[in-house]
Parts: sequence; C-alpha cells; structure tokens
Amino acid sequence: MTGVKDYKNYSHYNMGICLLRMMACFLVIAANNWEINTPSSGALGWLYYLRNYSVSIFMILAFYFCEKMIATSDTDRLLKRLVKLIVPLFAWAIIYWIFYKVLSEVLYPGYNISVKDLLWQMFTGNSIYLNSFMWFSAVLIVLTVLLFVVVFITNKFHNPILGLLAILCIYAEYAGLMLFLTRYKAEIAGSVGRLHEMFPLAVLGYMIAYFGLVEKSRKHWIITMIFALVALWLIRRFGVFADPSVQTFGYAGIKTIVTALLLVFLFFAPPLEKLPKFIRVIIEWLTKYTLGIYCMQSLVATLLHYYISHRNIGIELETYTIFDCIRIYAVCYAICFLISRIPCKWTRMLVE
Repeated sequence: MTGVKDYKNYSHYNMGICLLRMMACFLVIAANNWEINTPSSGALGWLYYLRNYSVSIFMILAFYFCEKMIATSDTDRLLKRLVKLIVPLFAWAIIYWIFYKVLSEVLYPGYNISVKDLLWQMFTGNSIYLNSFMWFSAVLIVLTVLLFVVVFITNKFHNPILGLLAILCIYAEYAGLMLFLTRYKAEIAGSVGRLHEMFPLAVLGYMIAYFGLVEKSRKHWIITMIFALVALWLIRRFGVFADPSVQTFGYAGIKTIVTALLLVFLFFAPPLEKLPKFIRVIIEWLTKYTLGIYCMQSLVATLLHYYISHRNIGIELETYTIFDCIRIYAVCYAICFLISRIPCKWTRMLVE
C-alpha cells in the first residue's frame, strides 16, 4: 500500500509482488461475488478455482514483509504497524455502521443495526450485519503481536517453536479440535477459528523471508515457475492434498497452504523488474489501493447490487458474474483514488 514515489529504483523492486497483490485483491471480490456463469476450464476456470486462496496469499505476504520487524524485536516498528492496522479496522467499522444504520430498513428489514454490531465489527472485524470480511484485519493484528512476542521470548529458538505451533494448528484442523467454537456466536467462532487457520500461513510468510527463500528461488526462476505451474495443475487436476474430512472455518488444510505458497513463488520468482519502466509504474499504480479495495468491497457490492436491482438504469446488468466483479473493483478503485486525494494522512491510511 505504498505509493510509486517510494520506489525510485524499480530495478530492485519485485514487480511480481504488485501483480500478486492485484490478483489476490480481485480474487477476494470474485470469491464473494462470482456465483453465476462460472467456468470450469481455460484462464477464467483457473481464476475461478484460485479465488478461494486470495486471503491465504495476503496472510503470507503480510508476514513476509513483517519478518525484519519481528526478527529484530523492533518495538517502534511494531507500534507503527499496529497503528496502520487498527486505524482502518476501527474507521471502516464506523463507516459501515453509519451506512447500514441509515439503510437498515432497506437492506435488513425488521433488524435494527445496534451499537453492539459496531463493537463486534471494531474488535473482531466480523459482524455478520456489517462487514464480516474484516476479520482478516483483526486476526492480522493478533498474529502480528503473537509472533512478535514468541520470537522475543524464545530468541534463537523461535524458528522450531513457531514451526511446532504451526504443525499443532494444522493437526487441530484435521482432528476437529476447534469444532467446540461452533457453540459460540458467529463473530467469536469465525474470528478464533480463522485465527488458528491463519497461524501456519503467517509462520510460513515469516520463514520465507527469514531464510531468504524468494531470493534463492529467483536464481533459478524458470525452474521455480515450471515446478509451481506443474504442482498447481496436479493439485487441481487430481485433488492432491484434498481432504473432505478436514474441519474448516474457510482456510484449513494442507491444500490451502501449499496452493498459496506455490502462487507466491510463481509470482515472486520471475525477474519482472526487467519490464519497461512505464509498465512497471502502471502495475504499481494499479495495485496501490489494495487495502482500501479489500475494506470497502463488501459495502460497494451491496449498494451496487441494490442499485442495479431496484433502479431502471436503462441497460441490463447481470450481477454475481465476472463482469460484476470487474465493476466492483473499478468502483472501489475510483473511491480509493478520491479518498487518497484528501490531504490527511489518517484518511490515506484507510486506502493505502
């Protein structure tokens, strides 16, 4: 979520990161809004198949970039990081609450949006009547503090301990040990359940950066890409790692971890910094507002669908298709651009 002006030397900036962020952000929208005319083959078939791995990719990326802060126990950077995460979580909770409070009789007839919904949204990011997709931000905050504390306490032994904890989380998924959460409110169950499913992905992102695996893979980027593509095809074609018995809150199982990891290396490995500079600038600008797009996509989709279905706009528009996802992405980007023009760092933190 950093501007182009911060990357003066593009030759040392991995453009694959930008492309992966842009794809993952669009896949988040597709996962929530692509329900009809879904393909099973071709490029769109792959896009539809990969939509369920977008959040896992974001979690790996988040901790890939937090590695130095966590490994060096940099408290100052931790506090700045937490502010960057908490401000959007709280601010978007208030924005959603205001919109849905005003429109509650239209969108949720008979249900009164209350302060309780706002509090659930602010502290779990998971109010079912506001924006349940913000659970990611709340979980990201908890995991950032958790990994920071574990590394700080265990010092040089932190890698095996993090690895062991990640394995225990995966075991809990397959053993169904987290099913007791289903007895609690959806806001609690969803957040805590996803917290333990995201932990192995967070550790994975940290380890990739800690051991410099991306840099090593780039030395043999053609082999890395071929391996990743073949592995992804095998997973999809033959259901490798698929286990229908795994108990999940949406992101459990070895398949999710391996697929997200393969996508990260597939995009990180190629030397895209050799592309012409104007293309690199365009790519970076197109991915500048992934935070804002992720945060507002639910609200934009709800209002856009309502507008299309209740207003005579002169043209027929199908909702819940790939084209609907493109419209949502474009509208979110436009709003983010306008918000970023406000000369205030706090408003820019909502989208960048």
